[in-house]
Amino acid sequence: MLSDKEKLETYLRGNGQTTYIRLQWIDFSGILRARFVPVSRCLQIAEGNEEYIIPQVSMIIPVSTAPQCFPTSNDLEVWVLRPDWSSLRICGFRQSNASVMCCLEHKGAEEIFNQCPRMLLSRALERFEGGWDTRVLAGFEIEVMLLGEDSQPINQLDRLNSYQTTAGLRGQTMDIVEQILRCLTASSINIHHFHTETHDQIEFALGPEPLLDAIDSLILAQETIRTVFVRHNIKATMTPKPLLDGPTNGIHLHMSVDELAPPHTDHFLAGILNHMGSLCAFGMANFDGYVRTDKDAAGAWIGFGTENRDLPVRKISEQHWEFRMLDSTSNPYLFAGTVLLAGLSGLRENTNLAWEDCHVFPHSLTETERVKYGLNNKMPNSLQEALDSLKTDLFMNAWIPQALLDSYIPVKEKEVEVFRKMTDDQRRLRFLEYF
Repeated sequence: MLSDKEKLETYLRGNGQTTYIRLQWIDFSGILRARFVPVSRCLQIAEGNEEYIIPQVSMIIPVSTAPQCFPTSNDLEVWVLRPDWSSLRICGFRQSNASVMCCLEHKGAEEIFNQCPRMLLSRALERFEGGWDTRVLAGFEIEVMLLGEDSQPINQLDRLNSYQTTAGLRGQTMDIVEQILRCLTASSINIHHFHTETHDQIEFALGPEPLLDAIDSLILAQETIRTVFVRHNIKATMTPKPLLDGPTNGIHLHMSVDELAPPHTDHFLAGILNHMGSLCAFGMANFDGYVRTDKDAAGAWIGFGTENRDLPVRKISEQHWEFRMLDSTSNPYLFAGTVLLAGLSGLRENTNLAWEDCHVFPHSLTETERVKYGLNNKMPNSLQEALDSLKTDLFMNAWIPQALLDSYIPVKEKEVEVFRKMTDDQRRLRFLEYF
């Protein structure tokens, strides 16, 4: 095993052009935050000669009130970024920069990593992969809408106009996409495919990787897409509701557990479906995300179906699912970690899969037909409803550190309080600033 210093020095030997490293983390609002640090100082951090301290509010700034935040404690706290130097990657869009994802340490706390989403996922992976002798692979689909400087669709001759067409990819947009793909390759991110979605919308699908690496790739891919488009005066937004009346954006998590076999896969899926309300509080993690609890997005009913995109879980094989209850306002480490914990609850308890594989569009079914498939409960229709599910979910409250919940839930409740007082367009413009 290489030391932190050896990992960084090995990277620098192959990437001598690097002058700054972005120490990055995702806060509870799903926002990528970064400190830009010279290589010489990073070497001191990797050697253990320096700690990189950040403000105690660095995880708890609501989108609705930023930069104002609301600490839950009056005690002075010391927070330290702990880079995972194995996550170092070149920023393909700016090759003098590299990025490294960090864990957050609360110095002096009884459990110093209890509020760190990346650590929650790492520990969930250890429990799952170690306890069940399997490996979790993942990849993400990223839906992106292209807007102009006025936050409206671009008036261009070759317009993205429909699902899986070449229209919109005959001119400048395709040139920009190819720049993005070159940047992703430079950052060691594999593209699975890309295609047009609907009016002014495009989707990028990333190739499979081990789950933690896949989330690191997702974060760097999102930043790459945004950066390259903005250089052409185009805003590539991933916010769930980019227009008052138009397409919605989601992020879809593909997850496979190839060594897990039936009936364990059914127990795993049952655990996830049983805790769907709580998972939505982490996956669709802000006020306007629930515009997607409808057909052809995250789905209106809790359930699953083979190749069914009108439910929150699309089954692809016995060991591979697509989880659709996710958008760009989430902290993806936190969402993926809670999905694994929910699946573990099903495995531990041999939970019966009370749902049938639904092969039809749920909105076309009568109530009697829905009952046949176990589609008895609707998805949450608001962030507050999802938070209420989370607060009463005994399993989630037992497995997620209380300190994390005590910080996360107030941030989200502040979003509900403030955003519900805004007009739809005020919220839309605020989300466009960040996502």
